[in-house]
Amino acid sequence: MSHKILYVSAALAASVAASAHAAPVNQVSYASLTGTQLVTFDDLAGGSAPGTNYDSIVTSNGVGLGEHFVGQTVGVSGSFDTLSGSPTGPLTLAVGTPGHNLNIFSFSTNVLTGLGPAGFPSFDAIGEGAFAVQFSSDQSEFGFQLVGGDGGTAFVSFFNAAGGLIDSISLSSLANADYGFSRDGGVKDIRGISISNNDLGGIGFDNLKFDVKSIFVPRVPETSTWAMMLLGFGAVGYAMRRRQVGFGSMRTAAA
Repeated sequence: MSHKILYVSAALAASVAASAHAAPVNQVSYASLTGTQLVTFDDLAGGSAPGTNYDSIVTSNGVGLGEHFVGQTVGVSGSFDTLSGSPTGPLTLAVGTPGHNLNIFSFSTNVLTGLGPAGFPSFDAIGEGAFAVQFSSDQSEFGFQLVGGDGGTAFVSFFNAAGGLIDSISLSSLANADYGFSRDGGVKDIRGISISNNDLGGIGFDNLKFDVKSIFVPRVPETSTWAMMLLGFGAVGYAMRRRQVGFGSMRTAAA
């Protein structure tokens, strides 16, 4: 009897330990992702420094791209965008104020970047802004190739179609590397991802990978979102300079 109790106790402890380590979204190797859907941004106009500015929602291979989601608040920390608050349902992309939304920069390939507080065409804006990805269908996988990481941190949040938070992951010690994410148990409920960062050189993204075909149609964001961001950016000085490292040095070299 005592052996049986010990066996059951050990099994229960192992189960609890496994549950404690489980996460709604797990970081995995990019190469392990089984999805074949890919966004390369090669269908969009890019160009050498400072690249091409996009002041609207961008669509590539059926995926919607913007600055954030309606309900989130975009703030400023130094030369970087920050994201706070929760998306309102249904999940809806929103754009940044003019010059603070998205940029396609061509280095050896087209790379997507968010535009930070300094605004386009400043080099200090490229790669320092937030950006959001939205699908028309639920996903169980997501990945990207990061360009220009210089040891900073990226903050990645995953949302369902109603705007509910599934999980948030911080990626530290950023480098030129591939990053993959997989929903625990293969559940398909990832509808959107938002990303911000504090990497000194700014970061770019290429080859977004996912597993379920998407045909995204943009929604019109709430006008109040524009008003709130105009007030926030009005307090920011644009004379800020910093050392050109990581993605920043590549931007300068391409100019």
